[in-house]
Amino acid sequence: MSKSEGKKIAIKFSDRVMGNLEILPKLPFIVGKFVNLFGFYAASSTYSSYYPSNAFDGATSSMWYTRTTGEQWIQVSTVRPIRLGGFRWYLGSSYRPKDFKVQGSDDGVNWTDLFIGTSDDTQGWKEYYWQYSDAYLYHRWTITTRYSSYLYLYEIEAFVHDEKAIKVTGIQRDFVGGELKEVDYAIKEIEHHPTEENALLITLHDNYQEAFDEVEGAITIQYKGQLGNLIGYGGALEDFTVSFYPTELIPSPNPGIEEILTVSVNTLTVLVSITYHDIFDLSERIRVVGLTITTQLIYSSIENP
Repeated sequence: MSKSEGKKIAIKFSDRVMGNLEILPKLPFIVGKFVNLFGFYAASSTYSSYYPSNAFDGATSSMWYTRTTGEQWIQVSTVRPIRLGGFRWYLGSSYRPKDFKVQGSDDGVNWTDLFIGTSDDTQGWKEYYWQYSDAYLYHRWTITTRYSSYLYLYEIEAFVHDEKAIKVTGIQRDFVGGELKEVDYAIKEIEHHPTEENALLITLHDNYQEAFDEVEGAITIQYKGQLGNLIGYGGALEDFTVSFYPTELIPSPNPGIEEILTVSVNTLTVLVSITYHDIFDLSERIRVVGLTITTQLIYSSIENP
């Protein structure tokens, strides 16, 4: 396998493997827990200093507060895509939400409904669950109606799953010079390989941080037969773990390292197109022989270099 893009993995079996591949990467999981969601927070409106981050800080003594009428929402965008199986929120003695919906999005623009419900008009923790969802970067709670004029939300915690049927992991750094840590890559799709016989094709999430192009060492694929639905001619597939070392590389620019291209007369040099994502450096120089080009970079981090 190549790690030049780090998006697709093929697993080849001795015989044909069948099963409901569409739901395999998002089957309901056995064990889960409530966790705080860390990332970037936003809301449709905020009163004074009662920011939306207060609803995700792990304390029921702080809150997100809005006096604005009509439909209101609060959201979080996480560093990596996550798959929710539910959530709980803590409500106070007054100004509680009533009808609401939970949505997921990969871009913060196009949203998919994950759950629609009605909250009780009582104080305390309220828990809600659904079978599963796809992995999303953004999650939004939209309150369509409320029990009184204002709206208080003290805390929101997400229900996430500890175990899943198929898992792809690797060791890499979140940023240049960062600590090495295990990454559990989000799977977007599993399908029968279009050209290889008796093989499954795993495609990772579109988010650039789900690519294993920066992995250090082996990529590991783990399958748990108790949670999965894969079947071969001899019956259900048992647990298996396989690893491979993606070593094929395509040369590409590194935004953190100055590169000098030395050329002569009539030499044609093609600069590789780069897509930038997050603010990192404000300026960078590209040098070709004696010519220096100075440009301002608004975004950095290469997508699929």
